[in-house]
Amino acid sequence: MNNSYIEFKKKRELGDILTDTFAFLRQNAKSLFSILIKTSGIPFVLLLLASAYYTYASANIFNPINLQNGGIFDSGNLIISLLVMIATLLVFYGVLFGTVLHYIKTYIDGKGVIDQGVVMQGVKKDFGSVIGLGILSGLITFFGLMLCVIPGIYLYVPMSLVFSILVFRNTSVSDAISESFQLIKNEWWITFATLFILGLIVWVISMVFSIPALIYTFTKTFTAASEGSLADPSAMFDWVFIALNTLSSAAQYVLYIITAIATAFIYYNLNERKHATGALEQIDSLGNTE
Repeated sequence: MNNSYIEFKKKRELGDILTDTFAFLRQNAKSLFSILIKTSGIPFVLLLLASAYYTYASANIFNPINLQNGGIFDSGNLIISLLVMIATLLVFYGVLFGTVLHYIKTYIDGKGVIDQGVVMQGVKKDFGSVIGLGILSGLITFFGLMLCVIPGIYLYVPMSLVFSILVFRNTSVSDAISESFQLIKNEWWITFATLFILGLIVWVISMVFSIPALIYTFTKTFTAASEGSLADPSAMFDWVFIALNTLSSAAQYVLYIITAIATAFIYYNLNERKHATGALEQIDSLGNTE
């Protein structure tokens, strides 16, 4: 067993989940990133390209020539770029979560020892399922938000656990979704609070990577105002802004790794409170050593 092994299968308070999430990431960053590059590298590049094109399409709407020609109503290109970005985001999200969770599953089975081959096999086996689950859970949350914000927020909590259930329990997509609601029963508020605080932390970290784009935008705006050239808002979205904005988005996408790790700790915390499987396994292991 690895001497720095972090036990997942135990009850944790909110602070413990956050602390152990970053401790696990520090210990396993190099090994985890090497696998993520292999599994999520291509979806990540495609997502960045889609994000960059969406930024370009958004800026093009504000071009004065397009506005004069009614271009603001000809938003087909913008809608297509948005749909492509959402599609690539869901694929990347699913692959990333699947990889991180299979890594954690191997980590638990090996008591801290990682077999990259086993992780890769698990990701390949569940590739279709995690993609489908990412799309389905995203649609469920989206329609919840469209119906009313509160149902969307409520649905986000169980949907954040579906990947963990799929990987750790080896269930189907439909079973993962149905079991997620059972898992959060009577535990919704504490789960929501954990996800909310985690989201704030990730948001603060992501804002650091947004500083270059914000500085460039402020400088560009100030220069345009002093030169009296603010009549063309699209000029603010030049290739430098698109590049900086894409890099900022890249950092935000990478930070999903933190969320994926935290959801594993949340899942095992809830599972332990409901079923105490970790405690039972420890009792069995003690019995076997006697």
